Amino acid sequence: MRIVAIAGTIIRRSIIVIFGLLLIIQAISLIVSNSSDKEFIKSLNHDGPVTKYTLNKKIDMDGDIFTAKELYLTSKKTVLHYSISKQDPGGWSFPNSAIKLINSNGEELMQHSSSSTGRGETGFISFNEMNEPLGSITLKYEWYDRQAEINIPLAKDGEGQ
Repeated sequence: MRIVAIAGTIIRRSIIVIFGLLLIIQAISLIVSNSSDKEFIKSLNHDGPVTKYTLNKKIDMDGDIFTAKELYLTSKKTVLHYSISKQDPGGWSFPNSAIKLINSNGEELMQHSSSSTGRGETGFISFNEMNEPLGSITLKYEWYDRQAEINIPLAKDGEGQ
């Protein structure tokens, strides 16, 4: 009976150590993903001056919330920083190609690339450069039967919004 008790203690402690290690690995991945976002934003300075617009505009997609957080304009590209909050985190992968930006002249900016965290909760979508942003842009979401559109006034950080 004593051997069974010792074996049970060893198994319990092993499980606790394994889950503790998994928790530490998860915490490290969260720190790394936050720093990679900051590094990406800093890398935009290589294209020249960066104009940042704080958007914080939300689109409800059948209970899932897409948030356009910030827009960065450089002389070479336009970058949208977004986050997505899903009702069912494992339910579906967010299709970055469903997001379109249309400038005030009605021209759709061509999407070049996108990146997101491993869980797909935040990310960046890169588009063509936007010459002379005039007043506002339109963000469209079109994916099968899900559609949404919001008009976003462009006021630089520090200007009244």
